[in-house]
Amino acid sequence: MLRLLKIILIAVLVLISGFWVWYEYTFSMDTVIPFEVNDSSLNTKVLIASQGSKFKDSLVQGVLKHYQSDTIHFKVIDVYTLFTVNIEKWDALIIINSWEYGSPPSNVKKFIKNHPDRLDKLIILSTVGSSNIALEDVDVISGESIIEKTSQYTNILVKRLDKIIK
Repeated sequence: MLRLLKIILIAVLVLISGFWVWYEYTFSMDTVIPFEVNDSSLNTKVLIASQGSKFKDSLVQGVLKHYQSDTIHFKVIDVYTLFTVNIEKWDALIIINSWEYGSPPSNVKKFIKNHPDRLDKLIILSTVGSSNIALEDVDVISGESIIEKTSQYTNILVKRLDKIIK
């Protein structure tokens, strides 16, 4: 009887481990390799902090393409490196990430909490299934990661960014 319980316990642990590996492989975001567009000495500076996925990468590229002929310095980083950001160096920050269970990742929450007087610089686009998400005093754009909607969300980001930098 004790041997049967051990076999069942091991089988359950193997199933749980297998599910966890599958979930991480299927739903985890890629790391964004930091890069910059245009000279850092330009007057207008915009930081984009994103997670890596086909949809999010398309949004970043859409924003960069829209402003390709403008004199704006862009820097793109992985959203999990927000703790390294000096918000005062940037005219605007775009944060593109996934929220799980209706809440942003803890590092994004902490970044927002640490800069309550600079919320006017933030544009946050969250990829979630619900459009009912909110953070106190922060305007959040939310939507599903549907690649066909990339241009729609890119236009929303551009309009909000124009309000901040122009």
